[in-house]
Amino acid sequence: MFDEYSVDKIITFGQKLWDGPFLKLRGNNLSLTGPGTLDGQGAWYWPQGQAVTKPVFFKLNRVNNSTLSGFTLKNSPFRTFSVGNSNYTTFTRLTLNSTAGNSVAKNTDGFDLSRNDHITIKGNHIYNQDDYDSDTVTGLLVKDNVIINSDNGIRIKTITGLTGLVNDIAYIDNKVVNVKNAIVMHSDYNRTKGGYSGIPDSMAKITNIKIHGLSGSAKNLYDIVANPDAVAD
Repeated sequence: MFDEYSVDKIITFGQKLWDGPFLKLRGNNLSLTGPGTLDGQGAWYWPQGQAVTKPVFFKLNRVNNSTLSGFTLKNSPFRTFSVGNSNYTTFTRLTLNSTAGNSVAKNTDGFDLSRNDHITIKGNHIYNQDDYDSDTVTGLLVKDNVIINSDNGIRIKTITGLTGLVNDIAYIDNKVVNVKNAIVMHSDYNRTKGGYSGIPDSMAKITNIKIHGLSGSAKNLYDIVANPDAVAD
């Protein structure tokens, strides 16, 4: 049995330089539905550049057996969803729209995932300037999503100097439209600098990755800088 909650109107968040999040969710058997809109007012933050601290929009930590569906998140100042330590949770029929920041929005990741198991991301529309999926996960299904005007469509990045596991990931029947890089895999992400180091020395294992039915348009199909000692299949 689910504890049910809804976003049924437009909610606009204030403007303040801090690390956020605007919203935090934790618990078991939760259902959060639409059809409302959450507006992070990202246009106030984006022109200030990457040197200032911007809030994460929606953080999920230790969320299990839950579903988020049918609402809109627009104008994210920074990462849209940050999901950690969560299991058997589904994101479906969501709209993530940061198009107001064309050319100036940075690090507005659609889904930033870490230390999760059996997360499903299905049937969402993401209009975004940065990437769609990143960091360390196992048992992830990403299916029937559309990613539009993004730097990256599908991205797996692992952090330099650390071990970990990215395993059993399936990307099925997704579409990218006007993205820079359709598929990205990097073993050289420097968390301190917030970018790639050029030295793929992360020892996080990347195994059993499946991409099937990816369609659409991208400037580059691949951007891969991987540690051959840590990547297989």
